[in-house]
Amino acid sequence: MIMMVLNKGKLKKIIIFILILLLILGGIVFTVKRNEATPSINILDLAKAPYTQGTKKNSGYVALTCNVDLGWEDEYVISILETLKKENVHITFNVTGKWAENKKDLLMKIKNEGHEIGNHGYKHLDYATLSYDDNYKQISTSKKIIEEALGEETKFFQAPSGSFGSDTVKAAESLNYICFKWDVDTIDWQDKDNPQRIIERIKNKDIVDGSIVLMHPTNATTKCLDDIIQIIRDKNLKPGRLSDVFVVD
Repeated sequence: MIMMVLNKGKLKKIIIFILILLLILGGIVFTVKRNEATPSINILDLAKAPYTQGTKKNSGYVALTCNVDLGWEDEYVISILETLKKENVHITFNVTGKWAENKKDLLMKIKNEGHEIGNHGYKHLDYATLSYDDNYKQISTSKKIIEEALGEETKFFQAPSGSFGSDTVKAAESLNYICFKWDVDTIDWQDKDNPQRIIERIKNKDIVDGSIVLMHPTNATTKCLDDIIQIIRDKNLKPGRLSDVFVVD
């Protein structure tokens, strides 16, 4: 009987000790959680991600964008311009500063035919791997070259290959750029000589008001650009520039 009383007393003390220990641990966890740093990625950060569609509601347009950066594709750029003139369509050409400083005549031809020019960085690098300072240098160098040649400001920036890091976005926004990617990729760089495959790919895409189509100057693109334009028109939308689908200050 005495042993039973002692065991019950010990059990009671053990239970009380465990409860006190749990309260102490709970207090420590609460304090740590309350004081820990804010996570580096939150909803506000996600809002800074590059746009994949335009911000203008019911614009009636789909933006056609063509990235130019290598230098050997000039004949295809000229062919694309001819098709656009025939179709009475104006689009956005995103060019690297390195291309622009060596191709000023062609750059001016693009502008003079009514097309929009966007910034594609100075060199075709993986911008997501660059520091803020290196991103700023690449983007600002390209900005200076392009704008001095055009005599006007550029409003849009797309990192080569769409490779945006947080420092890329911060650097571009500090230069007053709208960062964008795309939601419709022709993947024409992969099918440079297969226009039919590109046409079928675009037909299967969910193209909507404000969509952004990515193209490059390739042989196949020159042969199917008119088909891409018609696919957009068949959806009762107009092919146009980034400024047609974005609200620009």
